Amino acid sequence: MTLSKSIFTAIAIFSLISCTKEEDMEIKNEVSEEEVIVVIESSLQKSTGGLNEMTNTFSKELTTNITLNELCGNLYENSYNYNYNETPILADYDIDWSYMMACNSFNVPQMVAFEANSVGSYSTSRINSNDISIIDIDISGLQPSASTLLFSGIFNREGTQSITTNLKTRSLTSTFNVDLVDVVIDKSNYIISSGSGTFILSGLSQNIPFSFNGTIVFNGNGSVTLTVNENDYEININE
Repeated sequence: MTLSKSIFTAIAIFSLISCTKEEDMEIKNEVSEEEVIVVIESSLQKSTGGLNEMTNTFSKELTTNITLNELCGNLYENSYNYNYNETPILADYDIDWSYMMACNSFNVPQMVAFEANSVGSYSTSRINSNDISIIDIDISGLQPSASTLLFSGIFNREGTQSITTNLKTRSLTSTFNVDLVDVVIDKSNYIISSGSGTFILSGLSQNIPFSFNGTIVFNGNGSVTLTVNENDYEININE
């Protein structure tokens, strides 16, 4: 073999090895569905100050405030702190909310445009997160005769996370956007009984972008079905 051919062969082998290593690194750095489910689950769960906690608190506010009719046409603002401390879950959030009540000609509340944002952090055995959440929803079913509330709108949570799965820890930044459609909440216990949504979870891990989308179905009693890449996952958001 001539010298030029030897050099060419060496370069080809080196390039092949380099490409293989790069491909292996890409696979290694790729965010997995398991990690995606961990982020989404904690963004929805009650104990971590997620969507379920916010809808629960807002529902109580709108069904136990006996002076709602006095708020017709007026902007109402309030805030509260959510704190959870039961090992292995810790959560601490400051939440600000505001809403405008729409009433009929008899001053009976019909619908409310509800906005809220939360700032804080949570940690579990699998994930630590510092994040902010924004919720912008329309809520109907405020009439005393209605047994349920109906939520439709947008929920967003974004921040930085550290996730541990299969003895591997990953750091990432993520944005979780959900479009909620006809989410029904029972006024007797403030639990989500049905409804659905579509979501996009995107972000960066080691400067590599990722993006997942799918659907959420609220089955009732805290059971939720997440569908990602045509794979179904059952989670409990009442925890």
